[in-house]
Amino acid sequence: MENKGKILENSNSQVTEEEIDLGNLFKVIGKGLKNFFNFIGDVLQNIFHYFILLLIFLKKHVVKLGIAVVLGFIIGLILHKFEPKTYVSNMIIETNYGSGIQLYKQIDYLNDLVKKKDSISLAQILNINTKEASQINNIEVNPNQPEVNLYKAYDEYIQKTDTIYTKGYKFEDFKKRIDKYDLRYHQININSKSKTVFSNISSSIIKLVENDYYKKLKDLKVNEIKQKLQVLNKNLAQIDSLRYSYKEVALKQAVNSSNSSTIEISKNENKKNENDIELFNTSYGLLKSISWTNDELIRKNNIVNIISNFDKVGIPDKKISHKKYFQLPLLFLGLMLGWILIVQLNEYLNNYKSDS
Repeated sequence: MENKGKILENSNSQVTEEEIDLGNLFKVIGKGLKNFFNFIGDVLQNIFHYFILLLIFLKKHVVKLGIAVVLGFIIGLILHKFEPKTYVSNMIIETNYGSGIQLYKQIDYLNDLVKKKDSISLAQILNINTKEASQINNIEVNPNQPEVNLYKAYDEYIQKTDTIYTKGYKFEDFKKRIDKYDLRYHQININSKSKTVFSNISSSIIKLVENDYYKKLKDLKVNEIKQKLQVLNKNLAQIDSLRYSYKEVALKQAVNSSNSSTIEISKNENKKNENDIELFNTSYGLLKSISWTNDELIRKNNIVNIISNFDKVGIPDKKISHKKYFQLPLLFLGLMLGWILIVQLNEYLNNYKSDS
């Protein structure tokens, strides 16, 4: 009886301890949730507070800011009426052998000459006259359709790389590692006051990219592709010759099959069909490889391929961000906002000195 009493006492004490532990756990969880929701509430309250301060600021200075925007728009509209028209054109190119980095470097250099208004150097590099060079406002390059470009680069990488290395290698991982210079397609944009300067520029830009290093890489790769084509064509000829030989053997066997049994004829026919199908599949695979290799040769035969050249006559620039009546209101708004903040800061500093 005493043992039973001790066992009951121990079991009761264990239950009590478990209840205490669970109670403490629920208290900790409840406190954590309370702190979390209090934090969220404080953040929302601060956001609302600063939003109200912003509205008070805008209400107090809306007239000044409005005058600045309207004044900037009027001045910009007047300047827009008198400034010469600008024209734009673009060229889409495909870079090979890692020449994308050279392309971006050269375009940045050309645009730097444009900003410095060094028309003489720009004219010499682009092989145009100084007057045409002075009309150029901007030269820039960006990846053409970046997302599509990335998917094409990823597909090409997966096809060329062993599956041991590409297993589990997702598109997002590839996207983090690749740079814009490594993409295949790029778009060069030129903005100019002259609408006829564009067609004379493309060949000069391409020459800037094609240096000796890339030319050597191109020669090596083209020779490699041509040798691969020779091997593939030779293998295809051998397969075709083998198929022809099988047909001749089959015809001779058919002539001599009069003395053979039906079962033997059936076996020979099945074996002949299996061999022919296997050779046909091999031949088809070789034809596909030859087609892919020919496409690669066409693509890799140049360091830079022009997909779409500059237009002979540029189109008027309709991009609103390039217009004075859009740029000046933003400028005047920024200046007015800066002046208001400086005045308020000055008042705060004066009050701070008087209080101290």
